[in-house]
Amino acid sequence: MGVFAVVAACSFGGLSTMATAPEASVYAQVPAPHARLGRVTGTTPIALAANIDHRVRSASSSRIGPLQFPRLERFARSAPRKLATARNPKTPCVYAKHDQAKLRKFGQLVGRDFACALVYNNAAPSWSDWESPWFVKHGNPDFNWANWHNARPGRQLVISQALIPSSVPTNWRGRGASGAFDAHARALASNLISAGLGRSIIRLAFEANGPWMIDSIGKTPADRVAWRAYWRRFVLAMRSMPGAHFEFDWTVNAGYRPIPFDDYYPGDDVVDIVGIDAYDSSVSHAAIANATARWRALFNQPSGLGALLAFARQHHKPLSLPEWGLTAPGAPMFGAGDDPTYLDGIAMIVRTNVVRYQCYFLSATGGVGMTLESAPESLAAYRRHFGIHGDSAPR
Repeated sequence: MGVFAVVAACSFGGLSTMATAPEASVYAQVPAPHARLGRVTGTTPIALAANIDHRVRSASSSRIGPLQFPRLERFARSAPRKLATARNPKTPCVYAKHDQAKLRKFGQLVGRDFACALVYNNAAPSWSDWESPWFVKHGNPDFNWANWHNARPGRQLVISQALIPSSVPTNWRGRGASGAFDAHARALASNLISAGLGRSIIRLAFEANGPWMIDSIGKTPADRVAWRAYWRRFVLAMRSMPGAHFEFDWTVNAGYRPIPFDDYYPGDDVVDIVGIDAYDSSVSHAAIANATARWRALFNQPSGLGALLAFARQHHKPLSLPEWGLTAPGAPMFGAGDDPTYLDGIAMIVRTNVVRYQCYFLSATGGVGMTLESAPESLAAYRRHFGIHGDSAPR
């Protein structure tokens, strides 16, 4: 689910596509999130039941101590809260299908005004389009996110940015690693800075462990070495521009391809935030005794939330949850529908850790997403945790 205007919404494998948006005047199609058909395609959904290992194993197979993980119904009472600060802002964000009207409507639903939004620049057809993102110049005010950002001090834009345009260059990893695309990265930075977006969070090559992404880490160790080198060059090129104050978020897709994180981590000097897209999906009800066991299965899966949280701590980086949300029950994504326990778990992570931002993925398309309007118990949990007086949100 890393992603976009939108067909999408689940974080577990699948195919990439784009959704036609008649509002778009810059492209024939607004850059849209990809659809994930899920890890269940050709495989078996997670089947974790009674004997779940309640210790966190990082992707590099190192182990940390027993996870402080009380029963979910005791989270609010037992988990120590890390208050929001400048270094731990816990900024609540929304992906609203690139529509500011939907962002405002969601804010009214949950009882807070949102000053942070997630957008995508992952479907630009050419380098020139890629360098000048559609959301900076869109003619429809509800789709012009530069104007939205600049209209009020304190607003934050999170940009999901591909390393390459959709017209994929040949041997792009190797060429990028050698500096062939540095000028494009500088041009992108310059255009964002000129549009007043020089302090944006850049979620660069998000979910690259997923083969559905055009800028994925590839299939071989050599691919990953070149990908890391290109990611690093990209960041250094953007940072070199006057007025650049970007934060760079390295985001993985939860539970997909348990490749050691170290194999494709670009380095502490170029990564500001460590993130994970983690939907309530790919857990078969038949294998899970109750909602608490389901959450533990999600948390403890290989390369999942627990492993990534441990990795972020090891590297002294704040965590982000750039895409999280409910999914519909049953095939193809094996979500749980209205699942307030999942909301409680996400809130516990945000409340008790250093978190740069968390972003609810507001989409319901193709059976792999679910809005809170259709999930009353989860909506109540969201308001309790992330509303204006929520226990896991800034005050």
